[in-house]
Amino acid sequence: MSRQTTYSALYDLAEGQDGYFSAYQADAAGIPPTTLQRATVAGFVTRVSRGVYRLKHYPVTSLQAHLWEAVLWPQVRKPYIGTISHYTALRLHDLSDVNPEQTHIIVPTTLRARRTPPLYLVVHRADLEPYDVTLVNGIPTTTVARTLLDIAKLPNPAVLHDALRDARRRKLEIPRELANV
Repeated sequence: MSRQTTYSALYDLAEGQDGYFSAYQADAAGIPPTTLQRATVAGFVTRVSRGVYRLKHYPVTSLQAHLWEAVLWPQVRKPYIGTISHYTALRLHDLSDVNPEQTHIIVPTTLRARRTPPLYLVVHRADLEPYDVTLVNGIPTTTVARTLLDIAKLPNPAVLHDALRDARRRKLEIPRELANV
């Protein structure tokens, strides 16, 4: 694979993900780890965390671009992908003024990562159904209903009440379990 073909393939991977891609995605696209390493040394890509890369000169097109790093973090050697959840999902759905210091994701219960998550990441484990996930600005995110149910399990009732108030004001669907909260 020529250098131009490699760079073009990496760009194709990263284009829909705000410049980010995983080593797993590169490998699945036929780009071997050694070629990825050479692209990193050449300065074409930057390794942002283990198994997650970003095209060095890709323009930052959204304020949520960094969330792709969190979503791709679980995907080192397997096709697992994280889903933005909890407080971070509330923020993406614009259901609260909460501004989480860490990014929350849900990964499948079957994912056994042997590495410690980065400090900016809070990893929750659950097996999500397809109807629990939506795309917000192209980023896999728990739906409003699932997000509200997840927040209800956390020890911060003020955030839940604010989120429910905002959801009701916007006439969004509220899970039956939270109708009387």
